[in-house]
Amino acid sequence: MAKKESKPIQTFEADFERMTAIVDKLEQGNVPLSEMLSLYEEAMALSAKLREVLAEAELKVEKLAAIHEETAGEKVQGNDIFENEDLF
Repeated sequence: MAKKESKPIQTFEADFERMTAIVDKLEQGNVPLSEMLSLYEEAMALSAKLREVLAEAELKVEKLAAIHEETAGEKVQGNDIFENEDLF
């Protein structure tokens, strides 16, 4: 199962590297117009894909953070030191 989770990250990294290479090539300015349009189209598709992966990752992090906060809150409530009012 871990391989399924790491594959999107590996794909993200590869796609990001490809987009960086495209941007570098376009910034050089010596690209024929037809190739420039093709590269631009590819970069826009990669950009959309990368944004989608990042949005999914952000949702996952938010869910994990909420679970962590909920679990941490339960541990504090279940701790005997905080339940014993005689200490204060």
